[in-house]
Amino acid sequence: MQPHIIESLLTILPRNETIESDIEGLFFYCADKPSDMVSYIQEPSICIVLQGEREIYLGSDCQRFDDNHLMFCPVNIPISGHIKSASPERPVIVMSMRLDLPLIREVLAKMPPKSATQGSNLGIKWPLDNTIMDSFERLIGLLHYPNDIYFLAPLLLQEIYYRLLNAEQGEKLRQLVTNGSHTHQISQATDWLKRHLNETVVIEELALKVGMSESGFYQHFKALTGFSPLQYQKSLRLMEARRLIRLGDKQVSQIALDVGYESPSQFSREYKRFFNVSPSQDTV
Repeated sequence: MQPHIIESLLTILPRNETIESDIEGLFFYCADKPSDMVSYIQEPSICIVLQGEREIYLGSDCQRFDDNHLMFCPVNIPISGHIKSASPERPVIVMSMRLDLPLIREVLAKMPPKSATQGSNLGIKWPLDNTIMDSFERLIGLLHYPNDIYFLAPLLLQEIYYRLLNAEQGEKLRQLVTNGSHTHQISQATDWLKRHLNETVVIEELALKVGMSESGFYQHFKALTGFSPLQYQKSLRLMEARRLIRLGDKQVSQIALDVGYESPSQFSREYKRFFNVSPSQDTV
């Protein structure tokens, strides 16, 4: 990222909070101090650390991100992350762009046919090449010209998706919007799990819903999300429970039931194991 882009962002971004910019679906977080571990559900998106470094955990797997890589989340993924080093003199800046699936389909339809390639299995961590970063720099530059956003932002977003679709891992993005692909099927499954958070999931039935065999479903689900289906559901439940607890509108026992736990004691044990704090003591 060019230094003048960083400097211009630092003049407009608040510190230590996530904001949505004037460009719909484009978010920024600017930290001028280290942060504690935070667990949340990352919606389908592209995330780039524009300055500094942050650590992301998928379960026990730790990935470090700086401005040489982007994070590709094709589905809702429960992740935890923190920033180890940041200061007012050198803040960490993170940008997140929500994936616009209809626009990706539109761009893909205009592109010449391309033979499917597997690419290397890099999971959520992709190399960030200069062509992609250049496109993002021009998009960020529009924040200083709000009158141009309506016309130019959609054009730059098309360019960004074109670059991503042509990248080494672009086949994964293609599959996300291709009906019948494994990525699309797993995306449907994660959407179902999120909508039916408090229901008991039977893996065989969920695999059938999305048109996959049980063994193939399990394999591709874990490859895409980093979790088994049951681990994924547990993470979703506990993160939603934490959100509800911090709202303070309901009793912990009711929240446990709302997210699918029949036993409050089991909920408390799993909550403490996941967040290292009991639900009754977890306040902002």
